[in-house]
Amino acid sequence: FRDADGALLPVSGGGALCDEQALVPDTISQLNSMYFDEIYHGRTGYEMLHKMSVYETTHPPLGKVFIMLGIAVFGMNGFGWRVAGALFGAAMVPLFYLLGRRLTRRPWLALVGAALFGLDFMRFTQSRIATIDVYVTFFILLGAYFMLWYAQTVLQKGVRAAILPMALCGVAFGLGCASKWTGIYAGAGLAVVYFWVLYARWRQQQPDFGREAALAIGGGVVFFVAVPLVIYLASYLPYVWRDPSFGLADWWECQMSMFRYHSQLVATHSFESRWYTWPLMLRPVWYYMGSGLPQGTYASIAVLGNPVVWWGGLAALLAMGRRILCGKGSRRGAFVWVLFLAQLLPWVLVTRCTFLYHYFPSLGFTLLALLLWLARLERRRPQLARGLTVAMVALAAVLFVWFYPVLAGVPVSEGWARSLLWMPSWGFYILP
Repeated sequence: FRDADGALLPVSGGGALCDEQALVPDTISQLNSMYFDEIYHGRTGYEMLHKMSVYETTHPPLGKVFIMLGIAVFGMNGFGWRVAGALFGAAMVPLFYLLGRRLTRRPWLALVGAALFGLDFMRFTQSRIATIDVYVTFFILLGAYFMLWYAQTVLQKGVRAAILPMALCGVAFGLGCASKWTGIYAGAGLAVVYFWVLYARWRQQQPDFGREAALAIGGGVVFFVAVPLVIYLASYLPYVWRDPSFGLADWWECQMSMFRYHSQLVATHSFESRWYTWPLMLRPVWYYMGSGLPQGTYASIAVLGNPVVWWGGLAALLAMGRRILCGKGSRRGAFVWVLFLAQLLPWVLVTRCTFLYHYFPSLGFTLLALLLWLARLERRRPQLARGLTVAMVALAAVLFVWFYPVLAGVPVSEGWARSLLWMPSWGFYILP
């Protein structure tokens, strides 16, 4: 309670019901309170830590275990429930550099890809909110890196030499599935690449192909079925710590509960969008609106993408798809398209409420397509390719600074806020 001047009213008595008055923030904002789905996942991390009954059970537990670890170290505050996601989001940038370098064999192009990925709005925003999409996206990209390593090694040296990337890819796949079920979508793409590589190895007419095929199939069962299943089961250990009687029957009921929730959800949302609108960013998701601000200033947080990254990547992906259909595509281009479709196509069948951030795992593969397009351009016109990359990174950086207020909730003037509303459907400010 406050007086007419806004000062806190002292309260005496009441014991623990009226304590810690000095900790009341001057204003409620995203810096000291939860916004959007943090109210579910941040809360679940706290409940897991203290062995309480878990309220939110609509996704597997691993992502919320990471949130729990941050809370355990830094406390139940904004930094505590967000720090793990920020670390994973930051780690995506060097991971994307490694992925781009292995795919293009061009260190400078990989550096460009990492810079563009680092400047993407969605990666930044999703890394600063205590939801689980950043974890599953990280593991999907990690699995893509190991699968690419595996494919290149098999085609050059054989299956036996590729056991390590095979195993690591299976671990990444399992961690992704245990974070969110969209990680399972990635498994379809990994399987297509895995068996396509085996077919390509057979086309090489290797004399001991039978042994290699047996090793690949056996390794697939172990590393892409058994290991992910163990990881997925292990992600439910917090449930066991809370209730030692928690068993396989309870675990199965959790899976059925998740399936029923997602398959029977009929709720609507004013910022929902369909899958075919995502690549064009037609409907960003409005996460937060500031209150109690000075007259004429506005603060919001929305999730959308950097136009250079999204629209440039989409154009490159479509150009690459055209070359593939004309029979002029490359193995690397097919690899990117397969993993992109594995993430996007399942959403075609989803009828429940969906959002732009569901496109997050697909984004990395559109950017890889852009790197491949630039690599092809470099072979024909190297000066143009390098000049274009410098211009793209510079423009992406300018746009990042321009849109930073709506990525981080920084109050801005009405004019600045209006300058960010590029489309009528970008409704993340309420302006007069």
